[in-house]
Amino acid sequence: MKICFVGGGNIAQAIIDGLLKSQLPPEEIVCIERNQEKIDLLKSQKITVASFECLSEDIFDLIVLAVKPKDALVVAQKIEDLAPHSNILTVVAGIGISKYPTSASIIRSMPNTASAYNKGITALYAEDQEAPAFKNACTLFERVGHIMVMENEDDIHTFTSIIGSGQAFLFQVLNVYLGELKAINNGNDEHAINIFQDFVSSLGDLFGKERDFEMLINKIKSPGGTTQAGLESLEDSKIDSIFKDAFRAAKERSIQISDEN
Repeated sequence: MKICFVGGGNIAQAIIDGLLKSQLPPEEIVCIERNQEKIDLLKSQKITVASFECLSEDIFDLIVLAVKPKDALVVAQKIEDLAPHSNILTVVAGIGISKYPTSASIIRSMPNTASAYNKGITALYAEDQEAPAFKNACTLFERVGHIMVMENEDDIHTFTSIIGSGQAFLFQVLNVYLGELKAINNGNDEHAINIFQDFVSSLGDLFGKERDFEMLINKIKSPGGTTQAGLESLEDSKIDSIFKDAFRAAKERSIQISDEN
């Protein structure tokens, strides 16, 4: 599979990192990028950095549109002008398929940066989900993690709020944990960070063995104990509602961005 990334920003780089970790040969990846720092990084990974003209000179299985939302439609038209009938896979947030110049050939995706570690979660949608290009897009993202094929494009707004933005919500919570751990660790922040890293990693290990949060909680708490007291405080603070409100706000903003574009 030969892939051209138009734009080498954070999400493009995360996908590229994951593809290389999955043993996709760097010769199969081309990137169009102008930022010199990003160019240097790509070249250090043995990725070919090219100009837009390469789109009319070469044949790619997928052209990944990874530019800023404000530039996406103009760049998509440029791709269409240089490479008619190309298969464009957009990772641009907030722009619906119908906004693009050739909507029938657009595949929309919403990946996250965990793709860099082959633990990504990507939503995918296209009008024709039986097309070879859509199958190629599924294959690409399966190399860097999990995929969720959306039946309706509007479902991407919900996905964005839970997975796309959700990492940041959890990071915000975990940052409180880390701050408390640093506070009792006599100023040795590096030691606290190392401890915290194992603490967070252990959560995934525990969930891998017992995929039921209620069971996991019950193994920790005891009636009248410290955990029970803390859990009751969280319930009193309506922790469920706090997170659901955050998901709802993120979803509404995703819809607004889509309307603005």
